[in-house]
Amino acid sequence: VGAGFARARSEERAMSGCKSRNPRVNILEHNAESIKFELRETHLSVANALRRVMLSEVPTLAIDLVEIHYNNTVLNDEFITHRLGLIPIVSMKVDKFRAWYEEDEEDDIDEQTGLPIDPLTEVEFTLDVLGRESDEDGEETTVVTSNDIVLDSLHPDVAPINYKVENVKPIVIVKLRPGQAISLKATVRKGIGKDHAKWNPCATAVFRVPPAIRVNQQMLSGLSDAQRQQLVDSCPSRCFRVNPDTKEVEVQNADRYTYDDEIVRKAELLGVGGAILVREKPEHFVFTVETTGSLPPHQIVLGALGTLKKKLNVLSRDTARVLGEQNFREGGGDGFPMEYA
Repeated sequence: VGAGFARARSEERAMSGCKSRNPRVNILEHNAESIKFELRETHLSVANALRRVMLSEVPTLAIDLVEIHYNNTVLNDEFITHRLGLIPIVSMKVDKFRAWYEEDEEDDIDEQTGLPIDPLTEVEFTLDVLGRESDEDGEETTVVTSNDIVLDSLHPDVAPINYKVENVKPIVIVKLRPGQAISLKATVRKGIGKDHAKWNPCATAVFRVPPAIRVNQQMLSGLSDAQRQQLVDSCPSRCFRVNPDTKEVEVQNADRYTYDDEIVRKAELLGVGGAILVREKPEHFVFTVETTGSLPPHQIVLGALGTLKKKLNVLSRDTARVLGEQNFREGGGDGFPMEYA
């Protein structure tokens, strides 16, 4: 960013009383399906922006176009198309694809040849299943699943989740009786959840503000053991307990507190209002992100951060350009406005 813009931004921050922040992340839990982490020392708007981007602007792959060749099943074409679109597609190579909204971007250059690399735009699946006659057990129903989809031979890594994985149930598409059949071609494309929910990589993306709970033991010392137990039992989230040894009211699991304030009101009824104070921890957010399977949960978070960074770079560049043009007009100088990086 140009020096003039950086100086103006610094002065504006000083005048508004804003302080620079250094956000910190602490991973609490992480597995193949979900991730739980703390985000500290940042503003609520940043936490909510991260949550919204994870839901709507992290690109994935999904079936976008279905060409039905034959279908005499009990489900109509639109129903089957919708079910196919909601099957999560493994999107680890989504960066090699180009979506319709990226058509203006420049092609990547091959380091060896120096020539532009043609980006992928789509991959095609096929599905051809005929309802079988009764098997040895007398079962006449043929279950068509995501394992029956035939992948693109040039891109075998692009596949439905858990594709032909042993001991893992595939996703059911439709059921066929003898004489029924389904034949179609499906086109997989890159997209984002803002355009359609089928490109949303998150089953869940939420955050909560953990509570800061203070218990004034001196004020509670005037209560009887029965009253203390009543006070503890009034909390529906069961975050408090009476210590069996000291008989003091203790916080047992603050993370379960739901800000219902029932125990605060009960303390007031018992004549010890203010003995238990609950406040939100400032600039502290606990995220829980669950994946649909198209991307690992940590990749969703990293992808959202990358998207946010790009947005901020665009905002910074455009703001610098506007300020440069404004300074040029006010200065009345000759030539062209100062260029900003």
